[in-house]
Amino acid sequence: MSIYEFTKGKKVDVDYETGYHFVITYLSENKLHWDALSKIAEGAPAHEDEPYTSYDLGDGKYMVNWIEESGLVVSQIADFANGRVYAFMTWPDENARGKRAELLHKGTLKIMD
Repeated sequence: MSIYEFTKGKKVDVDYETGYHFVITYLSENKLHWDALSKIAEGAPAHEDEPYTSYDLGDGKYMVNWIEESGLVVSQIADFANGRVYAFMTWPDENARGKRAELLHKGTLKIMD
């Protein structure tokens, strides 16, 4: 089952321990919408629609990946069975190794009715 089928018609609350908090809606098999509820980077948008790809890892776990217009890349493991989320984010940064900054974080997620 795809993550779209799993969450169809509902929103997903994603709350990272790093202070980032989002609500994600999977609009179709290849497009999602996110809204930032808290901390965002300076100059970053508060919401966007993104093309995404995902894999069903089984047991209520999904790997979800997208590239934002700004160049920010998100690779996320959404573990609905245990209410946990893990993400690796990377974005352009001329002063960082490989000219990419990175953030690895974890948190909670839940499907909202």
